[in-house]
Amino acid sequence: MPPGSNRRLKNVAELRMLAHPLRLRLFYALTVEGEATASRLAELVGESISLVSYHLRELAAHGFIEEVPSRSGDQRERWWRKAHEGFSFAGSEFTDDPQTRAVAVAAKRHMLAHQISRLERWIDEDHAWGEAWTDAAFSSDSLLRLTAPELAELSAELTAVLHKWAERGRAGAEARPGEPDREHVLMFIHAFPFRP
Repeated sequence: MPPGSNRRLKNVAELRMLAHPLRLRLFYALTVEGEATASRLAELVGESISLVSYHLRELAAHGFIEEVPSRSGDQRERWWRKAHEGFSFAGSEFTDDPQTRAVAVAAKRHMLAHQISRLERWIDEDHAWGEAWTDAAFSSDSLLRLTAPELAELSAELTAVLHKWAERGRAGAEARPGEPDREHVLMFIHAFPFRP
């Protein structure tokens, strides 16, 4: 998986794959783990190994994840990784009919619910991370007056900044693999038109 590779979802079958809450959680768990077995992922998401194995095979059949060839010598345990670093889709590509739009809405809701659950967990547990992490974490919202092209430009600029920091974190982790202060950091920003 090349750094920064992103899969653009263009059909409802692909989107439906990620509109499933467990598949989405498995995809995000592989984001953190890099490579993992079904048993490790089952432990992370709190589901049975057989259920997790089924959904991993489904994700693989649709090209979202892949088996790790170098770790597949033991047929009893298959290792998995993401085939792409992330995915994206344009809502406008899924407005043809009400059923297609419903799948897009469900996918967006599942993604948002997953993000919110992670934020709620942070709020509950932030004290356990220590002062440095508690002070470094932030939440922000802004109300801007923009046109649609300006919002698209803002999105591109923020994406470039995030790619820069993702690469910096990746390089730091490779240069100092056991660095104790390096953690996964989740950042999510939502920007959309708003009328008070």
